[in-house]
Amino acid sequence: MRSATRPLAALAVTLAALAVTLAACSRAPARDTLGATGDAPKPAASAAGRGWRLVHHETFDAPFQEPAAWTEDPYGDASPYHVDVFDDDGAFFAARGGEAFREGLRRFRSFRKSFTYGEGGWLTVELYGRDSDRDGVPETGGRFEAASGKARLVSTRHYDGAILRSTAPLPARYRVEVTVSNIDFGGQREGSWTHGGKINGYDGDEVADPWRFTDRSAKPLSATFGNGVYFLCITDYARPAPHNNVFIHHHRKVVMDTDSNFGDDGPWSEIWNPVTGRAEPDGSRYVSMIWLRGDAFGSPWTGNGFTSYTAGGWKDGPVFVDKYLDKETYVFTVERDGDGYAMSAAGRFHHGGLTTYAARRGFREPPVTWHFNQRPDELAGQVHNETVDFGEPFETWPAGSAYPDHFFFGDPHINYYEGTAEFDDVKLYLPDEG
Repeated sequence: MRSATRPLAALAVTLAALAVTLAACSRAPARDTLGATGDAPKPAASAAGRGWRLVHHETFDAPFQEPAAWTEDPYGDASPYHVDVFDDDGAFFAARGGEAFREGLRRFRSFRKSFTYGEGGWLTVELYGRDSDRDGVPETGGRFEAASGKARLVSTRHYDGAILRSTAPLPARYRVEVTVSNIDFGGQREGSWTHGGKINGYDGDEVADPWRFTDRSAKPLSATFGNGVYFLCITDYARPAPHNNVFIHHHRKVVMDTDSNFGDDGPWSEIWNPVTGRAEPDGSRYVSMIWLRGDAFGSPWTGNGFTSYTAGGWKDGPVFVDKYLDKETYVFTVERDGDGYAMSAAGRFHHGGLTTYAARRGFREPPVTWHFNQRPDELAGQVHNETVDFGEPFETWPAGSAYPDHFFFGDPHINYYEGTAEFDDVKLYLPDEG
């Protein structure tokens, strides 16, 4: 009996182990073997040996040399931060909000700091601060702190803004890697949006003024229903900097971010669950991997629609890849190979465990990626262009247009987001021509 029982017991253990393995494999598209400890994420398809050479690797050991003085943003064409009708004093808001918006804008003054960092000044820090009592000194402003070889982002009030960006426009082919840890920008804990004396990471009185209102009312909306941070984003304009959230949403090409959200009718986002094989309503701590759509203008309030990568395939709209976890470290990459964008997110996730999510889309793969062309001749065919009128005509993709690539990470919104996160390092790779 003993000789028969042992093989059966061993077989049972083997089958149980196989079941666990199969279940684990079904949970994520590209599970990595990360060594015995399994405590360090790796980017998908490491750049080493794949035709890339590392040209910059910033580890944030040196302190940030932040200027003591803030410089006021004058708005309008004279502002170095002027871009289009979605500017912080833009025609879109004046047309939709009228005198109520203009009065809201007059209640405070906007100040900025901009300074370079890293080898040869290859990175630029862009900070925003609001002067609510209009005495010439911002009461609050975003900042980065160099601590223990990390850039710690601090946004103590939702009016703060702070991003780190590439100083020079990126070339036709590049790869960027950013390591992010200790993300603390809202979300649920133990099923509750209220914890630590805060609601979704906010004090509770925050208002997204004066930019986020609706077509039905110029009264600004509460900011507490959305809190997050940008892990890595590629923009379509020359000087990325913190702006109102409507502006930012109109100027992204590809992005990985989070925006913990809730409302009276539940969250607006869903997260793909590979165990159940479906998208489930969930607004807490999602990780997005989205390509902005260039086949239609989208919403004037929320920007272009997008195509989202999930373990269940491509999805249109707010269905996201997974959820980040407290006190974990993640590596995010964006790669432009000349014909498309590839993105990856690696780390320990809520659904997928320790894994790497990775995907690529060609520029012209339907739906075409928004403003992908760095030069006019890259269009090589028709793209969707329409003219919308928000007090001033705005062409979405005019003939002869071109859009530089810059990367940024941090808190780009000056009417949303409160919290902290740490950026451990950032790497820039260029093609190895040798």
